[in-house]
Amino acid sequence: MHSPRSLTPRSITPSATSPRDRSMQHSAKHFGRSFAIVGALGLASALALSACAPKPTARSGSTESRAASPRQAPTLRLEPNAAEEERLAIASEAAASADYATALRIFRDLLAENPTLVDAHAGMGSVLEEQGELELAESSYARATRLDPTNFMAASGHGRVLEALGQFKLAVRAVQRALVARPADVDANLAMARLLLATGQAEGSIAFAERATRLAPDNGFAHLALARAYSRVGRGRDAIRQYETAVELIDPPADVMLALINAYGEEKRFQEAANAAEALTRTSPSAAAFERHGWALFRLGDFDGSDRAYRMAIELDPAYWPALNGVGVNALNLWIKNGRDAKDPLRDEARLMLQRSMRANPDQPKVAGLLLKYRL
Repeated sequence: MHSPRSLTPRSITPSATSPRDRSMQHSAKHFGRSFAIVGALGLASALALSACAPKPTARSGSTESRAASPRQAPTLRLEPNAAEEERLAIASEAAASADYATALRIFRDLLAENPTLVDAHAGMGSVLEEQGELELAESSYARATRLDPTNFMAASGHGRVLEALGQFKLAVRAVQRALVARPADVDANLAMARLLLATGQAEGSIAFAERATRLAPDNGFAHLALARAYSRVGRGRDAIRQYETAVELIDPPADVMLALINAYGEEKRFQEAANAAEALTRTSPSAAAFERHGWALFRLGDFDGSDRAYRMAIELDPAYWPALNGVGVNALNLWIKNGRDAKDPLRDEARLMLQRSMRANPDQPKVAGLLLKYRL
């Protein structure tokens, strides 16, 4: 008997509140800042030589001449002074109020006066990231991390933007720098867990996800990250426990519930999958929820209940191809069971539903194979 194949949406955006651990490794910070200051001194020397060059005189109609005023060289410091701290705070308040133009203007003014002010580069990166200017944000964060590799805000922001740009290997390096600065930061540990999972390093992902759950036991996204890592390495029972915990901690839990239903299915626990899916159809009715309910009932042999659930999904979303597959496969199986009469309406229904599914998602070789095999 053919089983409907489907994909389940699993887009979940983790966001967690991390503790402010300000401890840094002194030696790494000293090396990074010494390197940046050497470069800054080189720039300062060039500016000094330029300042010593002869200046042209301004001539007036009389015999009196006046030398032009020399330009003041920019300050070169990694750490802000008191006045800069105050302006950085104003810029941060503007950014928090979504007054991005004011924040960017202040950051640019600060950098015009002090091109090596790390917090201004990092602050500009944060604002550009909020505006969705990811490439520009990446450049600002990169400048900040070159000046001070131990700056947590710059390193974590750089990793976040690189991850969003799909540059996972570079993102891993950036997050590593953030973890050197703050090894107990929950967000940084979760970021590393996600990145390692995305790059096929599931075992490494487990280590960081487990650390995140120890640091923040009530953080649902930490348990979710651990569940996904366990699932990837075949630790289904452990994954289910973590998904169940995440469901209790994340609000709303709909996407996590879908992942839990699939995890039950991986372990052949179809009754629990059906129960969870039915509960989801009541609390958060959606095409995906009803489709998963139909799938679980199908696996339990309740084909009438399965068909009803699939049709409910199609009522909510007529183009939801996993549910179209479900109705089509149910009709196809019943048609085969009844003797494959060419005039049987079940054959027409199977063909109609599977063809609709192919129009909604043409990349389904198994469905295309069914249409060819049974000449639908």
